[in-house]
Amino acid sequence: MPTKTFYSKLLLLAFLLTFAAIAAKHFLPQKKFALIPGDATKTSYYLSDHKDANGKDAIYWINYENSHFHCDHTKTVESFSCAINFVLAQTRTQGTSLQQFSTMKIDIKYKGPAKTLRIAMRNFDPRFSTTENYNSDKFIFINLRTSDLNVPISLSMNELKVADWWIAQFNLPREQAQLDFRNIISVAIDIEEQLQGTEHDIQINQLEFTGDWISTEHWYLAILLAWLSFGTVFAIVRLVQLQRKEQQQREKISDLVVTNSKLRTETDKFRKLSTVDALTSAFNRHGIEQIIESLDIRLNATSIILLDIDHFKRINDRRGHDAGDRVLQKLSDVILKSIRASDKLGRWGGEEFVLICPNTSVGMAMALAEKLRIIIFDTVFEAENPVAVTASFGIAAILPDEAFTSAFKRADEALYNAKSLGRNCVVVAEKDNPL
Repeated sequence: MPTKTFYSKLLLLAFLLTFAAIAAKHFLPQKKFALIPGDATKTSYYLSDHKDANGKDAIYWINYENSHFHCDHTKTVESFSCAINFVLAQTRTQGTSLQQFSTMKIDIKYKGPAKTLRIAMRNFDPRFSTTENYNSDKFIFINLRTSDLNVPISLSMNELKVADWWIAQFNLPREQAQLDFRNIISVAIDIEEQLQGTEHDIQINQLEFTGDWISTEHWYLAILLAWLSFGTVFAIVRLVQLQRKEQQQREKISDLVVTNSKLRTETDKFRKLSTVDALTSAFNRHGIEQIIESLDIRLNATSIILLDIDHFKRINDRRGHDAGDRVLQKLSDVILKSIRASDKLGRWGGEEFVLICPNTSVGMAMALAEKLRIIIFDTVFEAENPVAVTASFGIAAILPDEAFTSAFKRADEALYNAKSLGRNCVVVAEKDNPL
């Protein structure tokens, strides 16, 4: 069965993938539709066909490959338009959708006296457009100042608008007079001003539409749906596992009830005989007493370090006794890893521990206690739901020919003083203080 660590890693992976998906949205390639440049479209655009007074073309190509043309109206008798037209329709009614494109990129080089240059589109809508009347196609346009040209420009498609004269001519309701790029029949670039007696040179380096393959709203919706699917599957799997675990626990409890009476008798017997505390793996009181009896205190300086977990009752009350037991186990493990082999750790009772340090002066015991205090303070207890743990220390030396109980009492008084001073500190018995 997967562990809590596995599920934590799985959830972390899901979050990382989500953040990656959100970030990836900004790096996805854009959808593009290029009229210029693009080999496939070079046969789909043409110049307006107008003649001057001598019958020559008033609008002609300078370089077709580079989309470079010239309009000469110095000899025309009428003011004809100067325009290039792009055909986007396969049939009169079937155009090209530009609905998914949000930006129009243009790069136009212009020379001439015109103040503005117009980009216009026609959109066929069967609600009001007819095959007989080209002018019935919705007229969408934007006027650009020629002074802003000659550098690449990116235009939002929302900058275009439907011509007021067209709306007035067809008298359409408001909902039908909005911008609509779903069925564009043609695109034109032209000069709308009075042209007689003027010349204009236009080169189109780029005319391209860009947009997202998938909108930001749809992208985030897909992420949300993925999380909903993941959460549903996760909940189902966990429910099945918990049901199986519950069944296993019931079977174990049933087995334990049968043998509980016998085990209780045997456990009591071995607990009395054992010298090791079953919960913390430290010596129990009986074990410590045996260690004291084995020491020759008259020949070796021996110190007692008594330590007590601060506010341990609060941990039990707030987190439960299971959490309290884990804190005791962790504390014992941390201390055992931080002391010498000759030092002996015992659990004296509850949250109180005693450390017997042979061949150790009071000063050395103070240094060791301070080291342990800092280590305990820095240790993370209950990693999934951290709890702050500190300890107070009382220190006393076992004097030559002194009973252990007497030295223990002085260490206990020092521990009490440490608690009175605010806890999380080290106090040496007044009689033994080297300072």
